[in-house]
Amino acid sequence: MEEQQLRQESYATEISQLSDLKNYIGKELGVSEWTTISQNQIDTFARTTDDNQWIHVNPELAKKYSPYKKPIAHGFLILSLASKFCYETVKFMDVGMGVNYGLDKVRFMNATPVGSLVRARVSLISTEDITNGLRYKMKLIYELKGQEKPACVAEFIALAYVDASKKNKKDIPTKNGQHLEELKNKSVLFKKERDIAIVTLNRPDKYNAVNDDLVEGINKSIAKVQKDDSIRAMVITGAGKGFCSGADMNTFGNITPEEGRTYITNTYGPLMRNLTTLKKPIIAAINGTAAGVGASIALACDFRVMSENSGLLYAFINIGLGPDGGASWLLARQVGYSRALQIAVEGKKIKGEECHKLGLANKLVGNDEIVSTAIDWAHQIAKLPTLAVGITKEDIFHAMDNDLQSTIAYEAERQTAAFASHDLVEGVSAFLQKRKPKFIGK
Repeated sequence: MEEQQLRQESYATEISQLSDLKNYIGKELGVSEWTTISQNQIDTFARTTDDNQWIHVNPELAKKYSPYKKPIAHGFLILSLASKFCYETVKFMDVGMGVNYGLDKVRFMNATPVGSLVRARVSLISTEDITNGLRYKMKLIYELKGQEKPACVAEFIALAYVDASKKNKKDIPTKNGQHLEELKNKSVLFKKERDIAIVTLNRPDKYNAVNDDLVEGINKSIAKVQKDDSIRAMVITGAGKGFCSGADMNTFGNITPEEGRTYITNTYGPLMRNLTTLKKPIIAAINGTAAGVGASIALACDFRVMSENSGLLYAFINIGLGPDGGASWLLARQVGYSRALQIAVEGKKIKGEECHKLGLANKLVGNDEIVSTAIDWAHQIAKLPTLAVGITKEDIFHAMDNDLQSTIAYEAERQTAAFASHDLVEGVSAFLQKRKPKFIGK
């Protein structure tokens, strides 16, 4: 491969046209975020695969007999992160469907003890034309934090197919230096207002029901917010009378069970990942009802503003379905198991006042004040040290599924970025000088 200076921070390469991928053969495509390997992940993998060897699942025996003095992750658990790491490091803008084809030439070079931080350095080996797309092979080097040897090296093979319906975006200038960016299908509107972004789900005739265009619009909006340092918070709301009515039944009405599973995994999975991992705060301004996967979108945001007439509706049960789009995970971590089960099984609309009491809504305002309150709040949050806000979001998200010691280690790792930030220097200086700090988000 070509000699090139290796970047140490996480980054991704955005490919506007799939055919352009060929230009990156022999080059690094990106570096993923660090991921902590938790005992919960290992235990879940062991249950799923029925691989319950003590070296993986028994901390007491591992401490006594293992050379690592703690459990280690299954090799195939580490390999299962390949899709996640590739998704984080390569962004295709005109792809309608991607298929994970398999792994090749795997070499395990180091064990991965519980609590390890692992990431992947991804480069492109080759491409091959196929009908309406490309077959491509990438090299993944799984780096372990603090270790010279990687956990493993593997070649990842995938297929990607171009979606001919993907449209280019256009920017429409507006007053006061704002910009309204819309997709030609107009399913999602994007507006930059000084230091925040306002994203509007724009299918009011369908109560903003979720289809491929709407998912694509949200994903592209999140990518734009992530890359623009001048945008430091995001508001998402719905056009018309409702926030989001859930999945468009034109999408789910005539598909096989296997197609349904694939669609939910490949479409909703990345969407929820993008919402929950954006390193900037997202406020959902819930006008009307957020139902089905629309409730998942709302709960995947960091904060929610509602009125008494707003509501969350776990409508899945009403048409004979269980939750999807992460709806069960998101709700249970907000209100606990029993209350979450009641909400999901009864399938009744939980109105704004009750949502506020349950902690599902952060602010309860008048019907006409939902969006304006969310926007004002976003501008306030945008004045905070954005890097530290993003670190805090990651810390709390991690803490929900990990023990105290693991969380302390995770916080310490994330804190290194804050120690090197401009805003830390400014915050300390402002404190010593007894003045209000002026954070720039870096």
